[in-house]
Amino acid sequence: MKKRMAAVLAGAFMAFTASAPMAQAGFLGDLLFGPTYDPTKVPQTYGTQYDCRAFEAAGKTGWKGIVSGRINDFEHVIVRSRAGCFQTRQECQTFITYMQGYFDFTTYAGCDPFPRR
Repeated sequence: MKKRMAAVLAGAFMAFTASAPMAQAGFLGDLLFGPTYDPTKVPQTYGTQYDCRAFEAAGKTGWKGIVSGRINDFEHVIVRSRAGCFQTRQECQTFITYMQGYFDFTTYAGCDPFPRR
C-alpha cells in the first residue's frame, strides 16, 4: 500500500512539474512566433463614431483632434496622420495622448473646436 501511495504521489509530482515548463514554452512560443508589431497599422477613426464626416453630417459640434508624426522602421521613415472628432475636449486630449504612443516623433498634435467657426 505504501508503494502504491508513493507511486501516485511521484506521478502527481511529475505531472505538476512537467506542466510548468510546458506553459512557459507556450508563452515563449507565442512571444517568438506570434504576430509581430507592424508600424503601418496605426488605428483609424474612419467608419467609427469618431469619424469627422459622420460627426459633421449629424450636425454635432465638439472637438477635432489631429495627430501626425513619423515612425522609424529601420530603412524606412513612415509618415502618418490621424484625425477624430469628439464631444468633449477631454475625449479629444485622450485621443491625442493615445495616438502619440504610435509615433516615434510627433510633428503635430492638437485639439480644435469643430466645426471651425
